[in-house]
Amino acid sequence: MCRANIAIPILCTAILTLTACEGSPNYHGDGTFTDAGPTTAHERYVVDLGRIDLGSPSHHSFKLIGLPATEFTMGLRQVNVSAGCDASAVSSVRVRLDVKTDNGSVVIAEEGPLNEWVTSPSLIYRRGAESKQPKAGGAFELVPTGVRASGGWGTYLTPQTSTMYLANLEVLDPHGTAGCESRLVLLGGGWK
Repeated sequence: MCRANIAIPILCTAILTLTACEGSPNYHGDGTFTDAGPTTAHERYVVDLGRIDLGSPSHHSFKLIGLPATEFTMGLRQVNVSAGCDASAVSSVRVRLDVKTDNGSVVIAEEGPLNEWVTSPSLIYRRGAESKQPKAGGAFELVPTGVRASGGWGTYLTPQTSTMYLANLEVLDPHGTAGCESRLVLLGGGWK
């Protein structure tokens, strides 16, 4: 009887771990969907849409279907500079990222050189516009403005699972950055 009490939690943990790594049963869009599981603090969900060559003008289109209804940030992974990429020139690469719903509602519409985007350790992305709202005692809070369909703000979105999203990334002006590449991803979820 003692062995059965120990075996059941171990079996449940193993099943949970295996199903968490398989990805969303609802996601059937482009790219690779990974679910790191409910115990993940940050970036529980990752949709990797593939390699993006920042060294030449290009256009990439993707369908996103069945995303979990949690906030995602869409952007580029840190640029791989190992293939002769001029790291100082990457910041001037101009890109356009658009996401629309299948009925044409604009979710994301961002364009500009990468030096105008936010660079974090895991992602290059764009914040939306904010306004200062006064609070008691002379303090203020920043409030997002210009929020679009599906919570689109900068390159953030909170998708509806039943909605299909059409994403387009264009490298408009590579500024002589041969050998520079990245990956377009969506990152979201986590308990924190």
